[in-house]
Amino acid sequence: MSTPDPDMNHDMKDFRQPMVTSLGIILGFMLNFLGQWAIQDDGEIAVTTAADTVVAVGLIVAIAMMLWVLFRLLNNRYPLQRAGHYYHATFRAYMLAILLAFGAVTAALFV
Repeated sequence: MSTPDPDMNHDMKDFRQPMVTSLGIILGFMLNFLGQWAIQDDGEIAVTTAADTVVAVGLIVAIAMMLWVLFRLLNNRYPLQRAGHYYHATFRAYMLAILLAFGAVTAALFV
């Protein structure tokens, strides 16, 4: 694991607003996508094939990860002496959730 740069400001308040805003936008997009996907079929179950299952699971896991990242961002009870590590772990989870979300949506478009 890499050590955080000691010259970097690790106070999460400086990074919180842009990350929360982007998560809100992406979560809204994903929920709209899932809603449209669910009602697109004519009264039948939306998840019928293995490819649909992979996409649905990917989107659900991405949404769960984004909610977890949102919790970490809004949590103000993190150890100040380890604030840099806390932020870096949160940022890695944030990027992983976004990559998983866009990967699942891309899979849905090509499958």
